[in-house]
Amino acid sequence: MSTPKGIITAAEAKELNDNWTSLRAKENETAAGQPDNRSSWYSLEDMEQFLSLIKAENPTVNGVRFYLGVQTTKEAPKGLTTIFMVPTEEIDSENKDIPEARGMDKGANGMPPGEDYPN
Repeated sequence: MSTPKGIITAAEAKELNDNWTSLRAKENETAAGQPDNRSSWYSLEDMEQFLSLIKAENPTVNGVRFYLGVQTTKEAPKGLTTIFMVPTEEIDSENKDIPEARGMDKGANGMPPGEDYPN
């Protein structure tokens, strides 16, 4: 099996997490009014089904883009950060979102939401 592009080591993942903690965590906590969510978890089965779904529904799909969002409710109007995914396609040599395509959200929060990597 070949190694996908972009694979990082556990040490590199820790460095990215530590950079986020020192450069973003305080501001996000202030904006959310509580410790903000720092991760989303998806089962392998859900990820595989999502990839199968977007391939079936979008014949031109070439990848997946991840976005940060904020999930709000009446009870928590400032909400917590979420990570959602949308399929992409190549248009004029650029990877563009497929605007009418279904995306994926609703991953499980890290517990507790503000927990560092590794959780």
